[in-house]
Amino acid sequence: MHNTLTYNSILLAITSLLDYTEMDILEDVTHHGRRVAYISLRIGELLEYQTEELFDLGALALLHDVGATQSITNQSTAKQKRDELEKYQEHCILGQKILDNTVRFSHHKDVILYHHEQYDGSGFFGKKGDEIPMMSQIISLADTLERRHFSRIGGYRPQEVLKDVVDLSGTAFNPVLTDILKEVARTKAFWMDLEPHNISYALDRHLPRLEDPIDGKTFHTMAQTISVIVDAKSAFTHAHCKGLEEMALTFANASGFSEVRVEKFRLAALLHDIGKLVVPVSILNKRGPLTDAERQTIHEHPYYTEKALIIMGVDADIVRWASNHHEKLNGSGYPNGLHADELDYESRTLAALDIFQALTEERPYRAGFSSQEAMDILMGMVEHGELDGEVCMQINRIFNSQPGKH
Repeated sequence: MHNTLTYNSILLAITSLLDYTEMDILEDVTHHGRRVAYISLRIGELLEYQTEELFDLGALALLHDVGATQSITNQSTAKQKRDELEKYQEHCILGQKILDNTVRFSHHKDVILYHHEQYDGSGFFGKKGDEIPMMSQIISLADTLERRHFSRIGGYRPQEVLKDVVDLSGTAFNPVLTDILKEVARTKAFWMDLEPHNISYALDRHLPRLEDPIDGKTFHTMAQTISVIVDAKSAFTHAHCKGLEEMALTFANASGFSEVRVEKFRLAALLHDIGKLVVPVSILNKRGPLTDAERQTIHEHPYYTEKALIIMGVDADIVRWASNHHEKLNGSGYPNGLHADELDYESRTLAALDIFQALTEERPYRAGFSSQEAMDILMGMVEHGELDGEVCMQINRIFNSQPGKH
């Protein structure tokens, strides 16, 4: 596969998508994750963290609220103020669970789990002092200051921020870290870096670049983590990406795909809905009919899938197959309205498998269709010129010949 994947490119793509998740949950994009990462990195630099460790600190700080979407979904809450969100320890547990499956961060034990612990032991889990991982302590300090000052609509005053640091030293924060932050904050540049129009530039300057390409096995593990984040966003699709990957793998092997083609195809299935991180939870979880405006928002997600995968540096075949998963042969699909002569076999197949998988899944509002019922719907779409008949017949041969599969 012709990937140009690096940890930085993947992190950049995920961060961009989490901006939309933040806007969805908290009404606006506040650059919260970027600011927390920047402050954490500046502290890490003075602690003389080396390149790999400093990158991991910045990455974990960027991703510290990765469990927030599922936490909010579980609480069935449409909108939350950030301080309300932070009251739920569940987002720490869910975030840690997600990142435990990522090889890159798995050795940083419980950093996300304990990112709301207080130095005096008054946090969610009662950990105190050296019981709290140092990275957790750093992220906690940065997170607390960002929420209390930098995300405020009325802006912030450096003197108030520094007074807060001093007042909370020894209770919320490790005194060693507060002294380091005061040292970092002496310069005008530090405060300018935190401004909304500067923070992305500042973060890019301080987050180390790990330029070595990621191998296929590592990327597959990271793709699985990304799919968990995507599936967690909606109670209706809690295992859709994983289920589609398994179905795509079965189809590819049964159809005689080459080893490389099999791997590309399953990755396209695993990552096809990454753009749904842009779609508001209120739309994804809506039980009634969608309005025209809501439907148009849903129709945007393959565009963002393509954008994210290109930013990552993913192989062009994977990008194409994943982002074409809602295109139809007669041009009625989205987001590009492609026609039959513009859709290759894998794009046609993934589109049909995605529908088949969705129909056979259990949803909170309905039972899953049987395999035969789903096939009847697919064949109806073939008659309307939407799906490839040969592809659908192959799906029927593979999945309807496996009793109990669906």
